[in-house]
Amino acid sequence: MTLLTEHLSKFKKRRIKLLSIASDSIRLLRKFKEENKFTVDIISDRGAKIAKEYDVYWFAPGAGKKINIKQAVPSKFLINKEGRIIWKYIGKDKTDRPSIEMMISIIDENIKNPNKE
Repeated sequence: MTLLTEHLSKFKKRRIKLLSIASDSIRLLRKFKEENKFTVDIISDRGAKIAKEYDVYWFAPGAGKKINIKQAVPSKFLINKEGRIIWKYIGKDKTDRPSIEMMISIIDENIKNPNKE
């Protein structure tokens, strides 16, 4: 599986800012970034306020699929300069994510002159 962070140059070239949102504490996220040399900014969403606002917080199988637990589902949003969501991909579960190729294609279709400096 290709990691999003392996293709940061494709997003940077298109002047796309990537943000990651996680429910972990700021301390744990800093540690993760340091240990993994993760260069994407991460926002701590303790209490799932952002996940609830974007409607990506629901009951999903957890604990070995024996019980449903509340959790944020991996999702991607393309937000334009005006702050409007112009594309979104909400995963069916924690492993469902769009391909890099799909995301680049969507960006190129939706952002005017994405490759111009």
